[in-house]
Amino acid sequence: MGKKQEEVALKFIGYFRETWPANFDDPLKLVTEDCYYQGVVPTTAPIRGKAAIKAKWATIKAQFGDQRHDMLAVASNDRTVFTERTDYSHTNGKWVSIPLVAVFEVNEKDQIFAWREYLDLGNVARQMGIDADEIEKSLMP
Repeated sequence: MGKKQEEVALKFIGYFRETWPANFDDPLKLVTEDCYYQGVVPTTAPIRGKAAIKAKWATIKAQFGDQRHDMLAVASNDRTVFTERTDYSHTNGKWVSIPLVAVFEVNEKDQIFAWREYLDLGNVARQMGIDADEIEKSLMP
């Protein structure tokens, strides 16, 4: 159940496993034109469309530096894929760990049409030595 959807989600997130992808267009081939992405549920508002997602990635890369992740678990049903992972952001000269759950919804054409990430911004802010409100503001458009 959901094996093909898991393959799509894992291929997509695999582009970010060791560092930022050289080309953001490659992972975006796996999402619909009107895909929506919510980077921190419920703190940030969803953004919609490939161009908006690409711009958001560029902003995050510029603000927070290098990144990588470790995949911990994957589960799915017919169209929804849950992934548990630990992301790492190299910020201010140190690696910050970011445990999170990402939820991907994959359509019948094997494209991601929704992507939400659930994480604790307070935990991230403490590791960075800043106030949670400050990190929240940095994520807003």
